Amino acid sequence: MGSVNRPSHQRDLLVALLAALEDPARAAELPAHDPALTVVARHHRLTPLLSITCSSFLPTPLADLFRQDRVVTAARNMVFEQVGEECIRTLRAAGIPTILLKGLDYATRLYHGQAGARPTADVDLLVPNESRRAAFRVLDRLGFEPRACAPGFDEPDYHEVAWRRSGVEVDLHMALVPFVRCRIDYPEIWSEARPSRIGETETLVLAPPHAAIFQSLHMGVDHFAVPAIYLVDLARLLPEPTALANAQAIATKWRCRAPFITAVGLAAAFLPGWHAAATLARLPLRSRKVIDSYGPTRPLSRPEQLLRKLVHFDSLTGMLGYVAVQSRRTLRERVDLRIRQQTVRQRLSL
Repeated sequence: MGSVNRPSHQRDLLVALLAALEDPARAAELPAHDPALTVVARHHRLTPLLSITCSSFLPTPLADLFRQDRVVTAARNMVFEQVGEECIRTLRAAGIPTILLKGLDYATRLYHGQAGARPTADVDLLVPNESRRAAFRVLDRLGFEPRACAPGFDEPDYHEVAWRRSGVEVDLHMALVPFVRCRIDYPEIWSEARPSRIGETETLVLAPPHAAIFQSLHMGVDHFAVPAIYLVDLARLLPEPTALANAQAIATKWRCRAPFITAVGLAAAFLPGWHAAATLARLPLRSRKVIDSYGPTRPLSRPEQLLRKLVHFDSLTGMLGYVAVQSRRTLRERVDLRIRQQTVRQRLSL
């Protein structure tokens, strides 16, 4: 097996890349002519931030390549920002409050508006669950087309619907994760949301502890096989021990402590300069298994994905409830809807 695809080599390279983010002078030690380095850095979405943080230390071939990636990222993010502004303004005009989530929020909150520092792949927006039908009509008027992203996406308690227009995707969330997944206090989410801006448009973003919990849940939804930029995000969302303790207390109350602990442990294992490194000594086995296998670019097998999902519930009853709901949705998708053969728009009553 070539070094590009060897898991242990990819993990070593990831450790070196993240070490350079914590200590930019170490970027000079990166193996500039190892083709696996670029593969790993791009897979983990680190090249733009490395270009900003380590520009004066990167070997010339890497500096040039990472700078190009940052320019491309800045251009793509500008498009996402324009679409986000358009959606938020139009939703607000329809009386629908909106919280900006993840990448576009982080670009300002965590990366201080440095152009292209934080890649994002779409526009993530949260609207109140009771406004889902009105929000669908807004995106429909704006020319977005919905797509079937998962079994049950059209059901009245599903947590998000993906919309697409001219190559740009908007993930419209009515909840941060499936409602049955945990016990998030949505009145608290909305009452504690903070004012922010995207471009020239005023909007809301999650309160810091809520943003950190959502980040950990998002990592869990993706079975923790996530780009390493997510680890950097989480560390920046929890910059001091009191912030970590506060978020953990809320996660425990909301019955999503298990994914939160694993997300924090994973970030701490690969960012040793982060204050949360002390938590590593107290991690449960499920978290350690995630950490031990993290880093390679190869996808997880489906059985491993399912195992990770099932062991990251705070209770057996929570896990069984989630399995029951998801099984029903999958069965409906395979039987009822395949027979009826409705279009995506018909399923959303558009």
